[in-house]
Amino acid sequence: MARRIFGLSIPILCILSLLMGQSARANTPAATQPPSVSGPAIGFAAVDPDYIYNQLDYMATHFLHRESGFDTNLPPAVNGHDELADYWTHEMLDNLQGFGPQSWHDPFWSGWAHRPAVVPSFNVEVTVPGAIHPEQEVVIGCHYDAMANSTQSANDDTSGCAIELGVAHALGQYWQHMHLVPARTLRFVIFDGEEQDMIGSLHYVNTTVNGDLSNIVAMINEEQNGVAYPGRFLGNLANPFMPYYLDLTPTHSTLLYPGIDKLPVSQQAKIRQFRERMAQAVPAVFHAFRELGYVGLTYHDGSGHDLARPIFLPDQASNIRVEDDKSGASDEVLFSRAGIPSATLGGDYTYYTNHPTPWAFPYDQPEDTMELLNTYALGGGHKSNAMMLSLAFTAMLTTWALQQPDILGTAPVPSGPLATISDVAYPKVNMPLAFHATGAYDPHNPQAHFIFHWNFGDGNQASGADVMHTYTETGHYTLTLITTSSSGTSEVRKEVDIVEHPTQYPNQYRGFAPGINSPNPKVHIPVPDDTLRDHIVYESGS
Repeated sequence: MARRIFGLSIPILCILSLLMGQSARANTPAATQPPSVSGPAIGFAAVDPDYIYNQLDYMATHFLHRESGFDTNLPPAVNGHDELADYWTHEMLDNLQGFGPQSWHDPFWSGWAHRPAVVPSFNVEVTVPGAIHPEQEVVIGCHYDAMANSTQSANDDTSGCAIELGVAHALGQYWQHMHLVPARTLRFVIFDGEEQDMIGSLHYVNTTVNGDLSNIVAMINEEQNGVAYPGRFLGNLANPFMPYYLDLTPTHSTLLYPGIDKLPVSQQAKIRQFRERMAQAVPAVFHAFRELGYVGLTYHDGSGHDLARPIFLPDQASNIRVEDDKSGASDEVLFSRAGIPSATLGGDYTYYTNHPTPWAFPYDQPEDTMELLNTYALGGGHKSNAMMLSLAFTAMLTTWALQQPDILGTAPVPSGPLATISDVAYPKVNMPLAFHATGAYDPHNPQAHFIFHWNFGDGNQASGADVMHTYTETGHYTLTLITTSSSGTSEVRKEVDIVEHPTQYPNQYRGFAPGINSPNPKVHIPVPDDTLRDHIVYESGS
């Protein structure tokens, strides 16, 4: 592990000279983490970059070949699909302990174009209830499945799974330190079957939350991270910063999203507001990183020397490309088609194009490993701090967005219990619907006993944490859950529209996934030079 540069350990002039380009050897002392990850100083939850990197490294190297629908209780070195889901769930619940996290497996059937699955696939959802608007929710998503010939799938999309864990880790610490809870309900989801034509997110939008779509405030998709700013290809100073992409739901109809112009004016306004917020996140997060002390990185010159250069400067923000989502092909697509403001955060995705960049990364290929991911940002297969900070940048964009009052927001710890209503599924008349009092907890009494009372808005009522109800007439109903503990009561109200034919959103990609993609002969895969290292330059009191 690289040593930390503290403000009193070497003269400040030494740091400044490094930032001006003075040559230094590869063993230049440097920081590996900030002095604090609690985040109060920057006003939102600051992530721990090392935690995210370590989670990515562990999951990518321990849970291999995660082909969805084919893990018949196989060892994790043969098919680690189910084991990654279990590990991620346990880690997520641990990170959010004290805030009522509750997990749920959501099964469905998947498979490849000419090879059907032999066991069900499943999305995993972890929910934390909100205090002010528990009926409204934000979805943070990624996918955990992989191609049929996959190995580690480090970039696509174990990186997203690690970033979600990093976001939850930061939020849990921040909320606890600041005595806060989320204002709205937060749902972390790892989607299955993304490589099989996004069938997991298709199932989620068209079935799992179909009756709840109007309550989803935003969706943030963590996809293919690590090959992006502040990294330079191979860690070579002669190469430019690799661009970072922040792809957003467009404000007008496009070929990919033809229904945007037909959305209600109020929903179009929400999309514009979300886009403005996400654009504001970039300078805010740049500033936050420098406040936390991340002021520079070392890169290599042609002679093998390490040169420190500043990072997260305002004039470098142009490397973050805030743009309309034109590529699709990930789990945000169905959400945007449903009119939900969405953002996909990630790095290079040009590998399968006719004009790949020099740093086009072979995602969905067996070469997608931790060693190669490090190599693209460092030049060597050992831990790349540039790649680590790229992962952390995505997580910090997410925590900044979640702090905003019009996205997730926060609230003081309430005096009574908290709970929310589970996803409202397919809202078809005369079809039974299951409802659950999700994430119930009492922040003042961890051992509290709860009483749940339901009013379905059609003259029928029920009691208990899990209930079933069938609406026998179409119409608009107010579903109410009252939760009582020794500390008091809380109430959640959801508006539910029961219809003859719930809206289904088509998936233009369905039926094309073969399970194995042909490699791009235009892309040269670099060989790692394991003598190379990079270092973070930390400046105390930035």
